[in-house]
Amino acid sequence: MHNQRFFDQTLSLIEQGQITVALPMLAGKLFSAQIDAIAWPETRQTLLRHPLHSVLMEDPYLAHCYAKPRGYAGDAALIDILYDRTLPDGVSKRSADLFNVTTAFPAAEAVRLRREYAETLVTTAWQAGKRICVLACGHFREGDRLIGNDLSNIVAVDQDGLSLDVVRRNHGETINVVEANVFNYLRGAASRGERFDLIYTLGLTDYLDERAMRLLHKLMKACLAPGGTLLLANFLPYHIGTGWMDAVMDWQLIYRDEEELASYAREIGLSYKTWTDPTACIAWCEMKDG
Repeated sequence: MHNQRFFDQTLSLIEQGQITVALPMLAGKLFSAQIDAIAWPETRQTLLRHPLHSVLMEDPYLAHCYAKPRGYAGDAALIDILYDRTLPDGVSKRSADLFNVTTAFPAAEAVRLRREYAETLVTTAWQAGKRICVLACGHFREGDRLIGNDLSNIVAVDQDGLSLDVVRRNHGETINVVEANVFNYLRGAASRGERFDLIYTLGLTDYLDERAMRLLHKLMKACLAPGGTLLLANFLPYHIGTGWMDAVMDWQLIYRDEEELASYAREIGLSYKTWTDPTACIAWCEMKDG
C-alpha cells in the first residue's frame, strides 16, 4: 500500500508538470527499495501495474529499452539515443520533458563519458598503427571521429547484424567487421594466431556471469600481442540508477566493482589499473602485458 501511494504521488507530480522533481524522487525510491531483496519483486510489480509506468513509457528512450525491439536490452540503437539525445519528430511536450530528464541521469552521462574515453583510446591507437579489436562493438560510435579513414587495422565484432550494418554504412570497406559471437570469434582468432595490440569492450561484461567473465579474460589474453592492452568497463553495484533501470526499463545488468574487475586481471597474470568514472556509475579495468 505504501508503494501504491508513493507511485500515486509521483504520477500526480508528473501531471502537474513537476517532472524534474518527480523522476529523481522515483529513482531514489527505487534505489532504496531494491536493497530489500525480499520485498523488491512486489515493489517492481506494483510499479509495472501502476498507471505511472505507462506515463513513463511516453519517454521514447524508456519505451525503446522496455520494448527491446532487437530482442535484448541495451541495444546499440538505445545507446545511440543516449549519445545523441535527439528526440523523434512529433513527440508531445511531456514526452520531451521526460526524455530530457531521464537521458541526463548519472547512468546516462556515464555511457556518454564511456564513449568519450574510448574515442580517445581508439583514435590514439589507430594513429599509432596499432592492431585493434573491438568486442561487442555495437555501432562503434567511438570511431565516428575516424570516418573517412582507412581502418583496416581495426576488427569490429558483434553478433547483431543490424549493428554491423551501421558500422558498414559509416566506414564502408575500410574496416573489418565480423558478425559472430565474441567467444567464438576469440577462439578462432587465437587458433589462427591473430594478435592485437588493443582489445576492448565497453558494455559486454555487464551481461556476463562469473564463468563467462573468466573465459572472456582467458580468450582475450590469448589474442593479445606482446606489450598489448586489454580494456573493459562495467557498471558498478548500487549506483543510484540500479532500481530505476530494473523496474522502469526492465534492464538488468551484472554489476561489479573495481576489486572484482581487478581479480580477473590477477587471475590471467596481467598488470592492471582500475578506476571509477566521475559519475560513480562505471568501473574501468585496464590490463597490460608486461
